[in-house]
Amino acid sequence: MSGLNQWNAGERARHHSEVYIPVPANIHKYFPTFFPDRETPVDLRLPNGEIMKSKICQAGGKALMSYSNKELGEWILRDVLKLNQEELLTYQKLQILGIDSVRVDKIDDTQFEINFASLGSYERFVNKKQSLF
Repeated sequence: MSGLNQWNAGERARHHSEVYIPVPANIHKYFPTFFPDRETPVDLRLPNGEIMKSKICQAGGKALMSYSNKELGEWILRDVLKLNQEELLTYQKLQILGIDSVRVDKIDDTQFEINFASLGSYERFVNKKQSLF
């Protein structure tokens, strides 16, 4: 949840919609070519059909961000999660909504789709992958 509460991080003042989606190391481990390198922009298609310019960021490719990470935050925090400005996201809120992760599907090397996933989806995905390797 730290990525979705990035706006509240203490090191510098941030916009209340500044977020990133954490990309777990397991994704890079099991699917090393899933995402392009950090220099390559991608189109991220939202469930509403809008396309958001995005890219992998941070050391080790541990974050998915929109070119304006405020844009990603507006969609996630305001449109989907219905949080007020400067309201912290809690796991309890996600449980109420029945979601706890996102699913990113690759269309091709520069086009991806994103959707929210139901509670426990990521854990089931990782457990299934670990049993295959």
